[in-house]
Amino acid sequence: MARTISQLAEGTEIYLDETVSGTTTHTPYIYLGQDESNNCLVLRKNAALAKRMHSSNVASYDGCEADVWMENETSGFLSRFDAATINALNYTSITYTDYTKSEGGTVEYLTITRRCFALSYTNLGYSGTAEGKSFLPALLAYYNTATANTARIGQSADNTAVYWWMRSASSSAIFRIVSTGGSASTHGAASGGYWQRPALSFDPDTLVSDEGEETIFLLPDGRRTTWDIDAIAPVGSSAVRPAQVKLVVAETGIASATYYVTNNAGDANPVWVEIQNGGVATLTNMTKETSEWQLAVRIIAESNTASGHVGEPALITLHDAA
Repeated sequence: MARTISQLAEGTEIYLDETVSGTTTHTPYIYLGQDESNNCLVLRKNAALAKRMHSSNVASYDGCEADVWMENETSGFLSRFDAATINALNYTSITYTDYTKSEGGTVEYLTITRRCFALSYTNLGYSGTAEGKSFLPALLAYYNTATANTARIGQSADNTAVYWWMRSASSSAIFRIVSTGGSASTHGAASGGYWQRPALSFDPDTLVSDEGEETIFLLPDGRRTTWDIDAIAPVGSSAVRPAQVKLVVAETGIASATYYVTNNAGDANPVWVEIQNGGVATLTNMTKETSEWQLAVRIIAESNTASGHVGEPALITLHDAA
């Protein structure tokens, strides 16, 4: 049954297609739930890359180097996605801590709209600022832990724990980061070696994989992540009625398959009997409209790749009826 991203449970793993240097991969994200604007947020499971927040120690998120990189569709993070995924994104309101916009270094909470952004101090369940709702419950559910710091730990693609940036400032020159142990720490905005872990905001009506499927994909344009095969393969004819047959067929890249066999394939309405690959079926049909009995196999299969296929089926007649 078709469903939308807003129907997912918080903490569900969902895959988005990212293309880097011409190679497209199914990349895991964590569904965080809906924000105050009712947009649906996902967080990249693994940090994307090590990148500083600002070229100098200026800890103001709006327009900083990392902010521009995340929103850039040509050479930044959003360039990894196709047009359909970009079109499914929604601008949403995010709040960030800023010390640079007011005299004396006092804190302000400023609001901007973004489709792709770093999470805030309060988004991650730390207390003490006013930068949006906490999505920590989704992380706790995803990582199946009751320990907040464990749920916050970010990793690179090789599953090494890394420090990753938040959009929140703790002073005019310092941004907050998540440490390799999941606790909150801080570092200068121009520091290298710390990672970006983008969050994305999607339209709540964006389609995802059908309910019941083990792996969930974002389907912004109704794209398929599986390929269906539905074909009828003639196998041969016989002057004597085939009453019992065994099916042998090669499968390549097939996720699931159901087979049916008939002994009156030439008729307007063949009688089909389900049969397993390598299994035996009894053909109880006793009538035909053609001069000979016509054997055929119907193949209904699903592949996880476009190259998946079923080979030419063979039927071994175990019993003929005179």
